[in-house]
Amino acid sequence: MAEAISLATILRDDDVLLESPVDSKTALLTAAAEHLARTTGLASDIILRALTDREKLGSTAIGRGIAVPHAGIEGLVAPAGVVFRLARPIEFEASDSNPVDLVFVLVWPSDKRSGLLATLGGLCRTLRAETLLRDIRNAADSTEIRQIVDQAAAGATPRPSES
Repeated sequence: MAEAISLATILRDDDVLLESPVDSKTALLTAAAEHLARTTGLASDIILRALTDREKLGSTAIGRGIAVPHAGIEGLVAPAGVVFRLARPIEFEASDSNPVDLVFVLVWPSDKRSGLLATLGGLCRTLRAETLLRDIRNAADSTEIRQIVDQAAAGATPRPSES
């Protein structure tokens, strides 16, 4: 099984965007693609197409106000991500019908897709902790969110099948 990579190792402080004013899923995916284009050097339309195509397969909202849009992208050299804490929750077609206010976007080299799946699994398990979500929602700034994510990653233990 491919090795999961901690979100803490992918994100920089400027990859955490607070009180983002996006008002729809489309606007969010566009903002994510534009940000990731700046950090990866890929064209934003390529990133947007990959994220949108993945979203067409089914919503990446996982409930409790969280979405994890993701895509494998040909030509991408290394994993990249961006986190949005939205100013107002948006509709994201979540199975629990709750709007989304925390969005963790990941793009991954398409030839290393198993690493994406392992990382998504670890991220989703980490995001089950209500205290972690509360701390992210109440954090004063992007540095504090990075610290919360770093601490969660340091405290995460792999499931027996992953060791």
